Amino acid sequence: MQQTTPHSVSELFLEMQKLSQELETLKREKLDLEILLEATTVHADLVESQLYESNRQLHLEIRERKLAEAKLKASERQLRSLLETVSQANHDLRIILETATAHGDFIEEYTHNLSIRDPLTGLFNRRYQEKSLDRHLKYAQEYQQVLSVIMIDIDNFKRFNDKWGHQVGDVVLQEISQFLIGNIRQSDIACRYGGEELMLILPRTSLEEAKILAEKLRLGVERLRLEKHDPFWENLTISLGIATFPVHGLSSLQIAESADAALYQAKAKGRNCAITATELLL
Repeated sequence: MQQTTPHSVSELFLEMQKLSQELETLKREKLDLEILLEATTVHADLVESQLYESNRQLHLEIRERKLAEAKLKASERQLRSLLETVSQANHDLRIILETATAHGDFIEEYTHNLSIRDPLTGLFNRRYQEKSLDRHLKYAQEYQQVLSVIMIDIDNFKRFNDKWGHQVGDVVLQEISQFLIGNIRQSDIACRYGGEELMLILPRTSLEEAKILAEKLRLGVERLRLEKHDPFWENLTISLGIATFPVHGLSSLQIAESADAALYQAKAKGRNCAITATELLL
């Protein structure tokens, strides 16, 4: 049997102490690991709980968002429907407004025409003639322009009415008035001066130009008479008197009186002719 030396016992004892220390270390490490594992498990449970709660909240938010989106879509449909209704109502209102405006404009124009036009002939009335002549004469004075006036009278119209009646006389007045409107410029103004007397106001028209127009109208009425097949047109003619600013007057009254005097002279010479106020001085 081999004997153990003191040196060997000492080494063995040291080795045992070392192992004992390592065992204690391992125990502590095991305890630390167990503590760490427990803490990790607790933390994992907490994380899992938080994740579960977060997931639940997320699902709730998603469901609430879907509900909100559904409500939003429903609101959009309602709004679209409301906009369509409003748009249609606006369209209908615009049509009503346009109709009312057009109707109002028509009434206003009709009322205005009643105030300035002769109801029988459609020519401008005496009141409008006076204002228009004053206005155009003032313009001619300001810009040093000429202005002419033609007075027109249907020859022997009283005798005509006595023979054919006033209704036929009205027809003749209407026909001649429309003839005048169709044979003057848009800037010229045709008026019923009174009874069978008519007046043309001719802005920017010289005496010579007015005389040419007067002859054209006189001959035109003769052709009109030939075109008509009614017997009452047979002997109808017109006489015309012409005056021009500033040669024959500086005021509306003077111009009108000069044209009327020339018309009287045309009737005195046998009717169916055109006379200028200048010819009265010859």
